[in-house]
Amino acid sequence: MIELKDVTFENINQILSIKSKFSQRKFVEKAAHTIAMAYVGINEGYPGFLSAIYSDNVPVGLILIGIAPVAEHEPEVLRRYEYVYRILGFLIDKNYQNQGIGKRALKLAIERIKEQQYEKPLPIALECHMKNKNALSLYEFFGFNNIGTTGDNNYILAQLS
Repeated sequence: MIELKDVTFENINQILSIKSKFSQRKFVEKAAHTIAMAYVGINEGYPGFLSAIYSDNVPVGLILIGIAPVAEHEPEVLRRYEYVYRILGFLIDKNYQNQGIGKRALKLAIERIKEQQYEKPLPIALECHMKNKNALSLYEFFGFNNIGTTGDNNYILAQLS
């Protein structure tokens, strides 16, 4: 069973020990970086959620999603909105990959976003390195489309409302 749970004092050390595969380290931030981003977002007043991903009551991943402003340099399709949901951290431990956990966790996260949307739905945006084929395939499965690129070999993907 896959669940999204809060990061707490009880599970923080297990979450910090989550590691990506060596071949993914150039694509994925460490758990501590994602937790720091969540802290900064909260301090800056941006709503969102940081969740530990559990598989059968074992923490195996992390996902951070928050509302953030759209910058002028971003693709035009996003600039129609003042804010978008952003997936800023999504990590499944190397020992739990290729089991469908990421797919089920992302589905739960998107459902949670849609439950929180009130008047006008916002797009969900993220960046993904163009060589990270497994991640690109996962995001495309959920309807994310490539809407541009960044200067550092990342695609900008969005699931538009």
